[in-house]
Amino acid sequence: MKLITLLQEGRHYSQTWPVKPELNALFPENKIIQLTRLGLRFLPGLAVLTAFFQLTLLGSNFTGQILAMMLFILSLPLQGWYWLGVRSSTQLPPALVSWCRQIRMQMQEQGIKPHTASEPRNYLDLANTLAAAYKQLDKTFMRPWL
Repeated sequence: MKLITLLQEGRHYSQTWPVKPELNALFPENKIIQLTRLGLRFLPGLAVLTAFFQLTLLGSNFTGQILAMMLFILSLPLQGWYWLGVRSSTQLPPALVSWCRQIRMQMQEQGIKPHTASEPRNYLDLANTLAAAYKQLDKTFMRPWL
């Protein structure tokens, strides 16, 4: 059950994280999220197509290997969600905690009440703060940190 919970947390984290180009240089989440979404879209078809061609070319003697390859291809998006689930509960380093506090202070200065936890603890808290900042602040709030 822990694996399923971790995959659900990863899926939730991928939906919460703001996929913005300026965050590409700072965090690997953007790449993992985009690859996971791409994998969910195209890998099931690729798995079936690969199995069909292998079954046609190799015959039914290789059914075990064909099924193993299909399962591997289909598990790639799950691996992305697993990584994201682990990352979402990882404790923030002190530099990112202070950065998150500064973003919250900037939001409060503009009269916006942050609706996340008072003290950022993990990457999910950072994702919630960044998502709220991108929705409610002007687009230039990231410039000082880039």
